[in-house]
Amino acid sequence: MNFQKIGFSLVLVTSLSAQPLNSLNADQKPFWMEKDSNSSSLVNLPNLGPVIDQVDAAIVNIATSSEAKPAKQRPMGPQGAPEGDPFSNPEEFFQRFFGNPFREQQRQPRRSLGSGFLISKDGYIVTNNHVIEGADKIEVTIFTNESAKGTTKAQRTGDKFEAKIVGRDPATDLALIKIDAKRELPYAPLGNSTRLRKGDWVLAFGNPFGLDHSVSLGIVSATGREISPNENRRFDDFIQTDAAINFGNSGGPLVNLRGEVIGVNTAITAQGSGIGFAVPVNILKDVLPQLKDSGTVARGYLGVMIQDVTDEMKDALGLTDVKGVLVNDMVPGGPAAKSQLKRGDVIVKVNDTDVHEAKDLQKTVARVKPGASVNLKVIRDKKAFQLPVKVGNLQDDSEKPNANEPDPKADRLGLVVGPIPDGKGVVVQDVGQNSPSAAAGVIPGDIIREVNGKPIASVKEYEKIVTALKSKSTVLIDLERRNLKLFVAFRVP
Repeated sequence: MNFQKIGFSLVLVTSLSAQPLNSLNADQKPFWMEKDSNSSSLVNLPNLGPVIDQVDAAIVNIATSSEAKPAKQRPMGPQGAPEGDPFSNPEEFFQRFFGNPFREQQRQPRRSLGSGFLISKDGYIVTNNHVIEGADKIEVTIFTNESAKGTTKAQRTGDKFEAKIVGRDPATDLALIKIDAKRELPYAPLGNSTRLRKGDWVLAFGNPFGLDHSVSLGIVSATGREISPNENRRFDDFIQTDAAINFGNSGGPLVNLRGEVIGVNTAITAQGSGIGFAVPVNILKDVLPQLKDSGTVARGYLGVMIQDVTDEMKDALGLTDVKGVLVNDMVPGGPAAKSQLKRGDVIVKVNDTDVHEAKDLQKTVARVKPGASVNLKVIRDKKAFQLPVKVGNLQDDSEKPNANEPDPKADRLGLVVGPIPDGKGVVVQDVGQNSPSAAAGVIPGDIIREVNGKPIASVKEYEKIVTALKSKSTVLIDLERRNLKLFVAFRVP
């Protein structure tokens, strides 16, 4: 029935299109403007074959495997759900928001697929940190002319190599790995992302859904995108593109028509299609030397809480323009606190680099080697002066525990719970690695509504019920995970 309706519609439309409704008579001229039918195209689309031929050989398929571990605690958002970083890698996005209530247990091996690209003849490969993070084994597959000799396309299996991690940088979601191929390998040359303009043609290479060596075409939709609400991703400066980026594309290159890598495909937005993000290649080039030499990236750090200057603040602060950042506070014992910088100062320049907004200060200072000194141009009481500050190490600071936040202890079920705004349950903040809760599939972000049929109204009430549970008895927990409701049951230790 549906087929007949569709067929009828097609016939009807064809019939109507054959009969122009408002044809002009031979002696009439249209009152609208048209171009001559012989006019040339304004833009000639390029032949992409040479670009694909050059870059495609440098694309690699990355397969990782690891023993699954219970998820670490995440910051809590509204109603106790995990705070949304909706633009992080798509594989993690799906699991974070929907979980997997049907899995048997969390200790099953975890496998994932991603992409990467060779940047040197001796086997250095760039990919995303989230592609290889936590992997116990990394297998790289390369399809080259050598591996394809004497085979049909359907028979190609590629050359497989075990890769080692050279360095990782979670802040930019970049990683460097290496293989030993015993021969010279093809590579993709790195370009200059500062030359990108909105509307430039780009190609996204990778292995979406395991479909190796796929290519999609699009344009640069925007640059300088900050897409993550996570403070740990303060160095976001993404290229936005409508070139198709899908699951498995992570770590593949975004390439210009010169065949140069101008970005690393990293993320998509789940709210719509045709919106993908890539880390600019200039950020990659900034971190590669440190990744190769030390395996990590050390960044400069001032230890200041700042905010952008507004129009309303300009006159009161003695500024001629709305630029610079206002110092709200300083981290006790941090580099700024040890200098002559004061709360209420406005930082307008770091060495020779102007500071227009907060991200300018963060990114400029981050490029400074820890231990080195910078000269800050500061405005205080409507007077400008230079102030030297010895830069600290951001990594060192981020690893210091907060003295005001004691380490939470898991209860007898292996759970750390906290309150939720609606007062109708508790939220799981952390799960013990070898606990019965972890084995039953409980994950951080789950909301516990009932225990053994008893409604939970507060953390204190939850603790009272759990304390009263008898050892070796079975406990039934009523969970809510986003829009899913489920029960889990296990024996009390």
